[in-house]
Amino acid sequence: MRLLRRTDERGFTLIEVMLVCSLFLVVLGATLTAFTAFTTNHRRGQQQLDQAEAARVGLDVAARQLRNLANPTVNASTTVDRALPYDFIFQTSDPAKTWVRYCTETTGGGSLNAARLWETESSSATLNTGMRGSCPGTGWATAHIVTSKVANQAGGVDRPIFEYECGPSQPASCPASAAEYSRITNVGIQLFVDDKVGDSLREMRLSTAVFLRNQNEPPTAAATSARKATRQVVLNGAASTDPEGRTLEFFWFTGTAPTAADFADCTAAPANAAGTGVTYTHTFTEAVGATVNLWLVVRDPGCLTNTYPISVVVPS
Repeated sequence: MRLLRRTDERGFTLIEVMLVCSLFLVVLGATLTAFTAFTTNHRRGQQQLDQAEAARVGLDVAARQLRNLANPTVNASTTVDRALPYDFIFQTSDPAKTWVRYCTETTGGGSLNAARLWETESSSATLNTGMRGSCPGTGWATAHIVTSKVANQAGGVDRPIFEYECGPSQPASCPASAAEYSRITNVGIQLFVDDKVGDSLREMRLSTAVFLRNQNEPPTAAATSARKATRQVVLNGAASTDPEGRTLEFFWFTGTAPTAADFADCTAAPANAAGTGVTYTHTFTEAVGATVNLWLVVRDPGCLTNTYPISVVVPS
């Protein structure tokens, strides 16, 4: 049998080579695009995690400072100077009695999706106007940015960073004003961090809450009256309570209602008090059957007071 030898040595044509190269470039381009997207997303994710970690450290510091809120004294009935959704000023109990401020400084048109959270400190005994000025204020000993990636806004609605609660006996609106700052017992902190608002990565939510164990709430005065003799009653303020369970002082007034000026000196009894102590025996000069107003004022060790009016009919 005769064997035939293959003599055809033709290779790929130019068109075939170009087609293979084109397909290779398409596959390579798709691979590089996917790899680039993966790398970019990974980098953004890492940046967001870094921002969240920095914010978490800041929240931990804030929580530690709040747990060590200064004890109110007779010279300072409250250690909270400002309690707003995006601005919080309070005093700590360290030896220097450091004042601390956390506030947001908005940028980029004032949106809370482009804000910085500042933390400032000062050991000054008092706060001045500059320290309370536009965030971060002036005159603070130290100031640093906790995070510059605050995103506490969603759908055009601002989400408070700080939320406050008062004691269970206080209304839901508390604190409605600075006069109620001493009644704050819980502080919640909620921070949304987004390294780049509008990209595919979702914001990260960080939160914590602190019970203000050193906060001082006002006492609650309560009193009863019982006949002792003709034109004489015994007033009893034993039903008065203090939220922290501390010892109260009792002051009884007749004639005119007591005022804040009567308690300007937190270390002494008011000069116009008719009596002191849990119970007080009062003898009336008014006619039998007349209605007479008396008042009980209780004061706690932090110099907070509460007044209870008593209407008594002069007994026969």
